[in-house]
Amino acid sequence: MQFDFFSHPPVNKTDSRILSIRLHDGAAITFSVRRNARATRIRLTINQSGLVVSASPRVPIAELEDAVRSKSDWILRHLKTVELAAAKPVSPALVHGTELSYLGGKLRLHVGAAPGARASAVLRPDGLHAFIPANRPELLRPVVEAWYREIAKSFITARVTALAAGRKVGRVTIKDQKTRWGSCSSAGNLNFNWRLVMTPPEVIDYLVIHELTHMDVLDHSERFWRKVAAACPDYKERRAWLKSHGRTLKI
Repeated sequence: MQFDFFSHPPVNKTDSRILSIRLHDGAAITFSVRRNARATRIRLTINQSGLVVSASPRVPIAELEDAVRSKSDWILRHLKTVELAAAKPVSPALVHGTELSYLGGKLRLHVGAAPGARASAVLRPDGLHAFIPANRPELLRPVVEAWYREIAKSFITARVTALAAGRKVGRVTIKDQKTRWGSCSSAGNLNFNWRLVMTPPEVIDYLVIHELTHMDVLDHSERFWRKVAAACPDYKERRAWLKSHGRTLKI
């Protein structure tokens, strides 16, 4: 039996059959059936559309249901993960006193009047101070984001330099990526999501190591993950933190 978990739905078509089984504790699992004449085993796939069970047309429905029951704990756990990922986080209201995420901790936002027509933000010991011109509240979010981007550029670039281990790195660019935390081009240019500066420093280091490793191995093969593990032995814990908290990192 094969198991797959996707955060985005793969391009697969299921037949029109939708089945549901009831577990001993009363919970129900609904799944779609996909028949594939070349299939040699039962395959369970979870994506944003739910659970898909793929198998040869020769496999009876009762056997598919038994496969689902035997892996019900795995299925329910990952269905919950997909459900949480699909929930769109709400950006926090930016007002005086709002707590923002910053390097794994909390940063208190202080909002004050700007002396001129230009908005600005500065970090002080008691939090982030944003100064907004009178009657221009719409400038608050852009100026806070601009501050985060500036910090992300300096902090992440410094970590790339420290962790590059002598490798020649191209440009380091901070972007507003919607679905990615980082990327590496074939020319060795690295891109990072500015929201990383909201995560703990060790998570940033994991992402930097991840993208630096792509300079040597472009795919996510076993060789790639072995090289990541050699540089960051607890990378799974850091990656898990990002998966659990990443969607909440908004301003």
